[in-house]
Amino acid sequence: MTTRTTTAEPPDPARLAALTPEQRRRTLDRYIREEIGRLLGIAAERVDVTGRTMYSLGIGSIAGLELQYRLEAALHVSVDLQRLLRANSAAELIDCLAGQLGPDGAHQRSAIPV
Repeated sequence: MTTRTTTAEPPDPARLAALTPEQRRRTLDRYIREEIGRLLGIAAERVDVTGRTMYSLGIGSIAGLELQYRLEAALHVSVDLQRLLRANSAAELIDCLAGQLGPDGAHQRSAIPV
């Protein structure tokens, strides 16, 4: 079995803002799956974004730090590490990022709500 662990090309935040909410979510879903898959050494298609917490996916403190850094650098948002690690699912992260990166959330800067 071959696993794909290449670096995901981050989506452009300005392009994300111009997409419809569904297109934005799909684009971020693909990007987050690729990033998590790269961190865990598995194919992006194998990343369960809805049924498992970030911790149960294998995103602990070290992988969480790397994911936080990569998301902040690529998407120009602030991602709270503790909230990321306690997220109920990767879908929760995707939904928060989709809201932040839309035209109405352009100035919101913290992913994973309080």
